Amino acid sequence: MVIKDLNVRDASYIAANMRPQDFSEIGCLWKQYDNRALGIVCVDNAVAGMAWSVWCDGQPVAAYGFSHAAAFDPDHWQAWAFGTTKFKRCVPIITRHIESIKDIIEAECRRLQVITSLDHDVSHRWLEGLGAEFEGVLRSYGRNGEDFAVYSWVRK
Repeated sequence: MVIKDLNVRDASYIAANMRPQDFSEIGCLWKQYDNRALGIVCVDNAVAGMAWSVWCDGQPVAAYGFSHAAAFDPDHWQAWAFGTTKFKRCVPIITRHIESIKDIIEAECRRLQVITSLDHDVSHRWLEGLGAEFEGVLRSYGRNGEDFAVYSWVRK
């Protein structure tokens, strides 16, 4: 497995082949879901140099990164990740990568948050393993009334 800087083509490919649990979480936020639009959003809204893909067996299988959570606050980021059915195989390399850039994240980001489906318990365990704290529930955050959880890391 190898990590590469994310580009629109790879993000769109991963989005088009997204595993069901990720599509359930992301798709419910869109009025009309579009793979290419998700790829563009991931790349265009990313904090500079902070979006990647993981390649396995010659193709991109996971996308992850950090975006600005608010246009007016460059120190407030939102983390995101999605992938194909091979995503679980990528978790160790993504975790090591995030841990290897932890000093950069802490220096440049005052608040890092993740908004994840309340039903995505595997995601919650991973976030907690990375040191994120559960902050609460966003009721009816999804377009069909789905509830989401908020996790965060806050610079001390």
